[in-house]
Amino acid sequence: MKLANKAYIVTLLMLTFVFTATAQNKNLRPASDPRNTAPTVGTGGAVGGPTGLFTVYDGDTLRKGEYTFSAAYSNYDRDPGDVDFTSVPLSFQIGVTDYLELFFETEAMRGVKVNSRRNLSSNYLPNSRLFIAGLGLTSGPAIVMAPRGPGNPVIQGAVYRPAGSQPFVGFPYVGGSAGNFGLGQGFFSGPQFGYAANTQALMSVTAGGNGASNFPGLGSVYGGILPGLVLATTPLFNQAGAPTGDAPTSFTLAASYVPDAPFINRGYGESAFNEFTVGAKWRWTGINNPIGVGMVAYYKWYADNANDAPGFNQLQRGASAGGNNGDIGVSMFGGARLAKWANLSANVGFLYASDSKGSFPGGTFTLLDRPNELTGAIGVDFPVNKYFQPILEFRSLYYVGGRTPNAFENHPMDAIAGARIHVTRYAGFGAAYRYNVNQQNRDSFNDDTTYTSTVAIPCRAGQTVGCPQTVTSSFRGVPNGFQESSDPHGVIFQAWIGRRNKRAEAVVNQVANVNSVALSNTTITLGCAPGYRSRSGACNDSNRNVGVATSASDPENDVLTYNYTVSGGRIVGSGAKVDWDLSGAKPGTYTITTAVNDGCGICGKTDTRTVTIKECDDCVKVCDCPELSVDGPSGTTNPGSPMTFTANVRGGADVTYNWTVSAGSISSGQGSSSITVDTTGLAGQTVTATVNIGGLDPNCNCTTTDSESAGVATKPQPELIDEFQKQVDDEVKARVDNFYIRLNND
Repeated sequence: MKLANKAYIVTLLMLTFVFTATAQNKNLRPASDPRNTAPTVGTGGAVGGPTGLFTVYDGDTLRKGEYTFSAAYSNYDRDPGDVDFTSVPLSFQIGVTDYLELFFETEAMRGVKVNSRRNLSSNYLPNSRLFIAGLGLTSGPAIVMAPRGPGNPVIQGAVYRPAGSQPFVGFPYVGGSAGNFGLGQGFFSGPQFGYAANTQALMSVTAGGNGASNFPGLGSVYGGILPGLVLATTPLFNQAGAPTGDAPTSFTLAASYVPDAPFINRGYGESAFNEFTVGAKWRWTGINNPIGVGMVAYYKWYADNANDAPGFNQLQRGASAGGNNGDIGVSMFGGARLAKWANLSANVGFLYASDSKGSFPGGTFTLLDRPNELTGAIGVDFPVNKYFQPILEFRSLYYVGGRTPNAFENHPMDAIAGARIHVTRYAGFGAAYRYNVNQQNRDSFNDDTTYTSTVAIPCRAGQTVGCPQTVTSSFRGVPNGFQESSDPHGVIFQAWIGRRNKRAEAVVNQVANVNSVALSNTTITLGCAPGYRSRSGACNDSNRNVGVATSASDPENDVLTYNYTVSGGRIVGSGAKVDWDLSGAKPGTYTITTAVNDGCGICGKTDTRTVTIKECDDCVKVCDCPELSVDGPSGTTNPGSPMTFTANVRGGADVTYNWTVSAGSISSGQGSSSITVDTTGLAGQTVTATVNIGGLDPNCNCTTTDSESAGVATKPQPELIDEFQKQVDDEVKARVDNFYIRLNND
C-alpha cells in the first residue's frame, strides 16, 4: 500500500472520530483533583490509544466530549534475534459518554534492527543473504523439509542445506531452484529425488503441519515457510583426507522467529503506516467511584501481507506480523485510587492472532500459524500535583495456543519507569526508560534440559553406500553458535494535546446549624435501694431513656448527618430524633452535644444540653411483718417434769427472742425460739409463757408478743393396791407382781 493512501485512511478515520463528539459533559471532575488523563503509548504487545499510563490501561475514561491526539516514540527489544524495535505510534481517542471512549491507533513509522541475524530463520529464505566467513555474502545453512520430486525420494523429513547452496530465488519461491545442497552436479538425479541434474525445484506447497502449510525444500519439517537453523558446522573429509563438505553440529529442526516481525530478512528494515487499530474502552463502575473496572476491546488489521511480492517485501522489512484477517483483542482493566496522590492499575488481556497467509501457485497457503497472546500488566502512578506524574509499570506477554513451533521462543517481560509532565489539563509530554527483563542471554537458558535433534545429510555424487547419513545435535543451556542478546534497553517519549471539559470549581460551603434540641426529661431520680420505698412515690427510674429531638437547618438544603456526643450512656437510633439511654449511669450530671454535618465535617453551630441523675430523698424501709405464734404442752404436766414452749415465726427478717413465764423458772432456751420451764413445786398451777420478738422496724407496727399457757397436775394421793394376811408363797408372789405392774403404770 502506498504511503499516500495509508495517510489518507488515517486522516479519514481521525475525522470520523472527531465528528462523533457531542455536548460537554455535565459530570465535571473536581478542580482539586491533581490527576490528569492521557492516552497510552502501547507497543511491545500493548495496544496504544485508550486512557492510561504508558502501556497500562488505568480505571478512567475520557468524559463525554473530551478527545486527545497523541504522538510517541517507543524503542523496545525482543527475542530471539536481539531485535531492536523503534515505533512511532499515533493515536486519537474521544469520549462518547462518561463511561465509553473510542480510540484509533496506527504506526506511522517502524524501524526494526536485528542484532543477531543468525538466530532468525527469516534470514535463511531463498531471497536472503548472510555474510559468512570464508564464503562472503551468501545463503545461510539451514534445516529444511526434504524436496519432493517425481520419483520416490529416499530422504524423508529434515535435510541439511549447506551454506551457499541455495540460489537466489524471489518470492513466492515455489518453482525456483532448491540448489544442489552443496553436493555437486547430479546430486538430485536418479533415485534420490527424481530430478535431472541441477533442475531440482522448490516444490508445490501442501496443507498441514501444525496449522501451517508444508513447504518442501524451503520450510521447516514442522510446517511453515521458515526453515530450521544451523548455528555451527564441522568439516567432512573422505578417506583420502580431502574435504567433501560439512555437517551441522548445532541446529534446530523448528524455525526460530520473533512474532512481532517473523519474516524480516535484513539487518535493518523500515516501513510506515503498516497496522491500524480501532477499539473502545468501557468503564463499568460509577465515574465517582474510586475503583474503576471495565473492558478494552479492539480490532487490529495489517496493510501488508504475502499475497504479492511488494506486500511480502514489506513483511521482510519487518513491517508487521502480516496476519491476513487481522487480530481481535480484549483486555480487562481495573484501577483503584489509593490516595489523592497514588493510583494502582492492572490489566489482563488476550489477543487472538490470525494466520499469515500468502498466494502461491495452487492457491492460498499459511506461511505461519501465529501465536495468540496472553498479557498481564500492573502499574502505579503518583500525581504529586496537577503538573507532575511519576509512573512505574511491569508487564508480561505469554504466547499461547496452537502455533508454528518456535525453537527459541521467548515470552517477554518489560519494566518501565518514567514520568509525565502535564503542561495543562489537555496537553503534556512524558518520557520513560524501558528494560527487557528476560532477554536471551546465558542466564535465561535452562541448563537442566538437554535438547536433541537429528537431521539427514544426503548422498554425495556417485555415493551409494552408507548414505544418507544422519547427524544429531544435542545441547544444554546456550547452544553452540547462538548469539546472545546484549541490548535490553529501551525508551518511550510521548506528547499529546486535546480537549478536556472544564473542571468543577470548589464550592464554598455554607455551614449547617443546630437550631434547638428538646429533651423529654432533664432530671432522673433514682429509685430506693432494695428493702426501701419512696414515701411519696416520686422516685421511679424504671425508664432511663431520654428522648432527644433536634431541629437543624442548612442554607443550601444539603443532606444533613446528625452527630451526638454524650458524656455517659449511649445514643440509640440515628437522625433528628434519637433516644439517650442512661441505663447504669451513676448519680451526677451528664451532657449531650448535638451537631450536624453537611459534608464539610462539623463546622456549624452545635447545642449542648444536660441531664441530672440524683438519689431519692424520701426512701423508707419496706415493712415485712412476720406471723408469730407460741406452742406449749397439749395436756397437764406432772409436777417436777419439764414443760416446753416454742415460738413460731413465719416471714419477716431475722428476729431476737425474749421469754417470760408466769410461774416456775426458765431452765434453758432463753434468747432462742424454744424454752424449757421447771415445774417443781407448781402442782395444780397454770404456767403462762410469753415471748417478745425484737429486730423489727418500730414504724411498721408489727405484732411482737404472743403467749401460751399449760397446767401442772395436782400432787398425787396414796392408793391402796392390795392387802392380805399370811398366804402361801405363790400367792404372795402373784400379789407382788400385780403391784409392780401398777407401779410401772403410775
